[in-house]
Amino acid sequence: MYNIFFNNRILTICAPSEEAAKDINAVLFHPADNYNLASIPELMDKSEKFNHFIIPTEPKMEEQVYDKVFSKMTHVNAAGGLITNKKGEYLMIFRRGVWDLPKGWQEKGENIKTTAAREVEEETGLKPSVGKLLCTTHHTYHLEKKFIIKHTNWYAMTYNGSSEPVPQTGEEITECKWVKKSKVKECLGNSYLSIAEVFKAAEVI
Repeated sequence: MYNIFFNNRILTICAPSEEAAKDINAVLFHPADNYNLASIPELMDKSEKFNHFIIPTEPKMEEQVYDKVFSKMTHVNAAGGLITNKKGEYLMIFRRGVWDLPKGWQEKGENIKTTAAREVEEETGLKPSVGKLLCTTHHTYHLEKKFIIKHTNWYAMTYNGSSEPVPQTGEEITECKWVKKSKVKECLGNSYLSIAEVFKAAEVI
């Protein structure tokens, strides 16, 4: 199954048996055989009436459909981390008016796990231990006339040091904050749906 985020709207590609396909408020897509699937991202981008748009497909065909839908877009890879401290708190950053997690683009020739560690250090000043891959999220945006889909690998990380996180102001980060588990949902109320996916993958919410 794929969930692709267009800001806080979702395009889902999945088998009809998946739980996501049972959303009664979603719009189900049933294309003709000759329908140009690559036109769907522009449709989602320009029409905000689709809060949840589902493309049902045959089991094990999700990747093939996904490749067709996003064949005309620019693909970039990124990585970030969900960091916990000794108190069981989670590090969140405040960037451009919303709560987020530290992440950034993969550099040429760089291992994606190395990207996650580097970006976390750059954006927070901390050097946590990098653990397992939690999930990969996908979201779209426009940059310099390009329509981009970003694939972000999220890793579980632990920090056992005593240094305070320092926000990277050059990346428009104004605050780094350790958040108690009981307060995570409150922060996610002013965040992105893709960030909530990371917390779900870590079984925090």
